[in-house]
Amino acid sequence: MIQVKDGNRLLQFDGRMIGTSSSWRRGSYRWVEFRLYKTDEEGRYILARVGLSLLYHMRECDVVARNNLKDAPRSELSQDARPCDECRPDEFSMPIICPEKPRYWAQVCDTPQAVIDALQKYDESGNRYLTFVAQRLLEDASDEDPELESLYRVETIL
Repeated sequence: MIQVKDGNRLLQFDGRMIGTSSSWRRGSYRWVEFRLYKTDEEGRYILARVGLSLLYHMRECDVVARNNLKDAPRSELSQDARPCDECRPDEFSMPIICPEKPRYWAQVCDTPQAVIDALQKYDESGNRYLTFVAQRLLEDASDEDPELESLYRVETIL
């Protein structure tokens, strides 16, 4: 059974992963990862995204209040953790810091078109587009799912 987080919720289903992509690049401190699953029984799609970060902050940083970050002992940080560029927590004198935590999101989609719709963004002029990481997910999943491939590769403009 596959388990996917959506905030504090847990989605469980039988199925298989049909695509994955990540925006991570060398030197990245924040990035997003997508996974697309297809359920065994009804052939529904589960679109999962997690926002990841290596950054940590001091309690007074605006990011802490804005994102409701919690205190943690410095000992919980990974070796890759990096201090925030704005608040610059002192590496040696601060035993308590506020690390950024993974941000989980998932959506159940009944059709391939619903997957594409969920991935689309809109620019300030209202034009639809797909981010590069969303395009890579659809490219990867298209190799596994002919129905998704036909909708993604050919868009009919009315």
